[in-house]
Amino acid sequence: MTETILQLLTRLSEAGDDAFLSGSVAESHYGSEFDRLLRKRVLVEAAPISDWDVCDRCECGMISRPIRQNGDQYQADCPLDPREDVVLSAEDVRSFRINLNGLAREISTMAGLRSPAEAVAAGLWNLGETEAGRLVFLIFQTSVLKLDGLVPIIRRSSGSSPATLIAPQAPAEIAAYLIDAGIHVIGSETVLAAPLSRYPASQGSSVLDPPSEEAELVVHVQSGAIEWRNCVISFPHQLFPSLRRLVDKARSRDSLASKAFLEDTTGRAASDLVREMRDKIVECGFSQAEAKDLIRTVHGRGYRLQVDPSRITIIE
Repeated sequence: MTETILQLLTRLSEAGDDAFLSGSVAESHYGSEFDRLLRKRVLVEAAPISDWDVCDRCECGMISRPIRQNGDQYQADCPLDPREDVVLSAEDVRSFRINLNGLAREISTMAGLRSPAEAVAAGLWNLGETEAGRLVFLIFQTSVLKLDGLVPIIRRSSGSSPATLIAPQAPAEIAAYLIDAGIHVIGSETVLAAPLSRYPASQGSSVLDPPSEEAELVVHVQSGAIEWRNCVISFPHQLFPSLRRLVDKARSRDSLASKAFLEDTTGRAASDLVREMRDKIVECGFSQAEAKDLIRTVHGRGYRLQVDPSRITIIE
């Protein structure tokens, strides 16, 4: 799937206040939408770049080489070897600063949230409220997820309202901590990839609201965790693909996962994979019997996840 301009800007915003978009990358996105972002100052064009990297293993002693204009083109010459001269286009010397405040406002508007976006702490924005009354927060940088005071800030800003956090992919332990604190975590890519019909400006339900309470099993793909019986259970990244196969089978017409189907993810014996999954469930306070009841052995055939498929929710 082609990356949209908002997906691209959000990904680049991991760099924080230094985030920028090069002209050569921006060129494929030029058009009315790009011009609109320029007018709204979500993107701010910088002065043309004036220097270029020196060539590999060059002994000229320069930190960079100046760019000179040559008609409609630009050129960065190597003072020692003309064969290393670099010819540049006009787009190669263009760049755009990404205004994080403006980008946060744009995402809030796209999602149809009530009230304007505002920064509530360094690297954290309150984007507004969904139709269901849920406050939505945004983080561009993974490093902000690791701040000790993040959860208290969100709780203080949201008051008694439930909260959703849009963020880059979080380490499993941090995602589990946020979920355990009652914060619905959703990946930036998931939000920006959702069609507009799934936002509250178009209809009542929203990708920003958590799954229905009727869901028995919630699978958080980014963090490699599941929510089951009000408990967050995290799985190592080596084990989660096998669990995901069990989930996918449970949602299909043939809910039985064969041993070969599970073993194909790692090459390890299915019995070992299932035993480790059950161990993770037990570590969260469940009994061995409960773990075996969730992941049931069908002797001689394979394994089955004992959850009604209509009550399984997957959050990518």
